[in-house]
Amino acid sequence: MHIPDGYLSPIVSIGLGAATVPAWGIASQKIKAILNNRTIPLLAIFAALSFTIMMFNIPVPGGTTAHGVGGTLIAIVLGPWAAVIAISVALVIQALFFGDGGVLAIFANCLNMGVLLPFVGYAVYRLLAGRAPLLSSRRAVAAGIAAYVGITVSALAVGIELGIQPLLFSDASGRPLYSPYDLNAAIPAMLLAHVLGASIVEGLITFLGVAYLQKRHPAYLTSLRGVYAPGVTDEGAAPSRPYWQVLAATTLAALVVLVAVGLVLGGGNPGRLFGADWSQVNWADVGTMLLVSAVIAVVIVPLAYLLLPRRLKPIGAAFTLVAVIAPLGLIAPGFAYGEGRAADVQAAFGYIPQGLQHLSGIFSAPLSGYTIPLPFFSGANGALWHAAVGYQATGIVGILLCGGVALAIARVLRGRGAAPNRPGEADAERPASPAAPDQPRVAASSPGRGDRRRDGRVGWIEQTLGGITASIEHAIFTEQHARTDGWLQRRDPRAKLGMFLALVLAASLTASVAVLVGLYALTLAAARASRVPFSFFVKRVWLGIPFFAGIVVIPAIFMVPGPRLFDLAMGPLHLAPSAPGAAGAVLFVARVGVSVSLAVLLVMTTPWADILKSLRSLRVPQVFVLVLSMTYRYIFLFLHTANGILLARKSRVVARTTGGEQRRWISGTMGNLMSRAFKMSNDVYAAMLARGFSGEMRARAFRRMRTADWAALGGVAAIAALAVLGGRTLP
Repeated sequence: MHIPDGYLSPIVSIGLGAATVPAWGIASQKIKAILNNRTIPLLAIFAALSFTIMMFNIPVPGGTTAHGVGGTLIAIVLGPWAAVIAISVALVIQALFFGDGGVLAIFANCLNMGVLLPFVGYAVYRLLAGRAPLLSSRRAVAAGIAAYVGITVSALAVGIELGIQPLLFSDASGRPLYSPYDLNAAIPAMLLAHVLGASIVEGLITFLGVAYLQKRHPAYLTSLRGVYAPGVTDEGAAPSRPYWQVLAATTLAALVVLVAVGLVLGGGNPGRLFGADWSQVNWADVGTMLLVSAVIAVVIVPLAYLLLPRRLKPIGAAFTLVAVIAPLGLIAPGFAYGEGRAADVQAAFGYIPQGLQHLSGIFSAPLSGYTIPLPFFSGANGALWHAAVGYQATGIVGILLCGGVALAIARVLRGRGAAPNRPGEADAERPASPAAPDQPRVAASSPGRGDRRRDGRVGWIEQTLGGITASIEHAIFTEQHARTDGWLQRRDPRAKLGMFLALVLAASLTASVAVLVGLYALTLAAARASRVPFSFFVKRVWLGIPFFAGIVVIPAIFMVPGPRLFDLAMGPLHLAPSAPGAAGAVLFVARVGVSVSLAVLLVMTTPWADILKSLRSLRVPQVFVLVLSMTYRYIFLFLHTANGILLARKSRVVARTTGGEQRRWISGTMGNLMSRAFKMSNDVYAAMLARGFSGEMRARAFRRMRTADWAALGGVAAIAALAVLGGRTLP
């Protein structure tokens, strides 16, 4: 729906600004009522989200492509006026930096997608949702239907704008000067492409978005009830069904519908899905692109999660992942209806309209087409790499631009008068009242520091306190869960340790990825039977493994000799990963994943004291077990001490401190902790001697292993043996 320059006459393009510019002005005044510490970042995130959604092209009827927008979702959460600002920011950045949509057509594109779409979608949503509770399933379903209607009406507007051009502007011979599509062609084409394609995707995105907010972040809906659902006082309760089940079922249903529509329109031929010629797609190049994108994602996404500030980790990693996999939108053949280049019009109609030819090159975006023509990409696959790498890089740049510009606009508008913070917001935004003459000034410092308003950001003390507290809470949670009633919790610790060692040994010796997948499935089944939280277990294992294991194996992918998957020329260098190297990398990551999963499962189902006693039963040296036990115990003792020191400082410091003061305090605190550690070591040793310690650690003896424990140990040992033997025959 991004109309390029040349498809609309300048009179129509500028004339549509008579509706778009006032909408921008009204929106800038209206959204001041919702701008606060919570909604300003949310507006920036939604602008970046809209940009991201529009990067994904999907095949639609007629052999063309289309995309979603996300406008109704923004309108539902922040209101339609906020959606006008967010989507317009994304569209303007797409036009100016990436050439997606014309510069002269900015008014038209913003009117269609930034004004009509959110207002129509929001109106339909209000009509269908009625006075249902804020967190009810009815509202999520109403949101999906409203998004479907909203983007369809927007597509109709585009079809009308393109279709009236031949009626209004033509040369002496009767040929159109601008868009060559008349109303009889433009309106059916746009409606068909969206009703049976893009509108389904838009509805799916909006339904899942609202359902996700209801389940995970209901505060974003309930705290803005005046925008989200005026007059509704009942919040209700979020649906009890797990979100992943809703996501899986809805996505599967949408895929089934889209594939069915595609097969019908393609005459039952999968090669003509949606009427497109899929034989034009070079699937070998696509496979190479997807493989490299997966490798980049494995490295970049965990890196983004580790480097971003704590509160931005989830959303930043999610946007990074979406940007990395954005080249999926390049697979679909054809181009979006009404967005073709002059050469495409020439091929379709046998001529190029005069006005379209003159205006199509009026502006050249710096990253036109979301590609980066890097000189070191050459050879047969050069164009593919320009598009794929360019799509990823420009996707990240565009997300940052959209979020940054929307954030800046929101802060400027808020500075001109906005709503006060709601209860629960950071009250540090208020300037401190002047101190009384007989009272000390709270923040007496140099200009620009002491008299500056607090910005509500979390300081380094809060971050450190949060990290220490999270570590202690995690340890407590693990110990508590190890004492719950589950299958592994009921097994003898010695049997569990034996099962763990047998399976880790099998994972290390097997050379079959299929066997490792089977061992991992067995680990998940054991975790399920032991009532270990699935999401916590999987995240704990796989958030760090891809990054650290990838650093180790990526060089081997290119250095191991053997047949090459592809050979990418980069100037004098050649990027040529080998098939054996890639297979070895997958095997290594699978081994690490299975081994770490087993270790995490053992720790989460066995108290630490029982693990140490089990080590003694395996004749592990006494001194090793003793040092391990005391180290574990006193790590948390010193964490508790450091937590108290930091909390004491936080309660006594009321002004900003300089970087030098902070560094001096941290170095002093480290020395203080070291001194306490030495003193405590002497005190602990003296206490041990006073209680009769003579070098032998005494512990409560284990009871005898039961039949069920021996059976479990024997069964796991047999599985481990089969895994080692099966690894010699299975791939």
